[in-house]
Amino acid sequence: MLLQELTMILTNKLSPREFRINSETYGLYYDKSGNNKLIKKVMLTLDLSLEAIHFGLKHKVNLIISNHSLINKPIKKFDQNIINKLFLLSKYPISIFVLNSSFIAAEGGISDTIVNALYLKIETTFDIKNKEGKKIPIGRICSPIKYLNKKQPFTLEDLINRIKTNLGLKHVPYVGDLKKPIKKICVIGGDISKTNYIKKALKIMCDCYISGKINYFDAVFARDIGFNLIEISRYKNEILATKQLCNLLSLEFSDVDFILFESKNPLKTYI
Repeated sequence: MLLQELTMILTNKLSPREFRINSETYGLYYDKSGNNKLIKKVMLTLDLSLEAIHFGLKHKVNLIISNHSLINKPIKKFDQNIINKLFLLSKYPISIFVLNSSFIAAEGGISDTIVNALYLKIETTFDIKNKEGKKIPIGRICSPIKYLNKKQPFTLEDLINRIKTNLGLKHVPYVGDLKKPIKKICVIGGDISKTNYIKKALKIMCDCYISGKINYFDAVFARDIGFNLIEISRYKNEILATKQLCNLLSLEFSDVDFILFESKNPLKTYI
């Protein structure tokens, strides 16, 4: 398979360029050989950590597909960690493709993966606009599918327990009344969350808002108005979506070896 074949399906279907929220890093991020490069082995990863880069080199991959870029904030000065990564990459002919927020909004991306994992029914997309005024379907508006033996109303507690079970989480931060019935849910993958998004979800009659990151002030706002918020592990929702992407690409390009670098969650919980 040529590099161009894979980048085309990523940019046009699996992680569309037009779904970028703003002018973030996206697409072919590091490449020495051009679009006609022959690709035989691809590694998918959440981030470009030193461990991930070493793993890619050890397994002799031609291409790394990463959710996040090498540098996520403006650099005032190079630290040794960045220098070590750049040194490693400069010695080997590895190409890097970065997905970033376009993979959250994409069909089959992070938001869809959460919805499917939680056994929710999609009613429509939750759209925002980027700085250029383009509509981005960053989230999903859903209704819960009740299990067959469940006759009582589906509550916030039921939803949290489903999250713990289906995503394998021991702790789920939330705001709201555990006994409150839940009929309409806004799901946004990654850590994309703003007060305006919560207000919009409330305006379209959502009972609950799920995101990979809920900040303190949004939590206070939700508590004040009696709205339900749930924070799910950003690592968990992204690794599930990346696994799914790895499987999909393996089916699409059967002559290429796709491997997943399943890094551990850097955030640990002391119990």
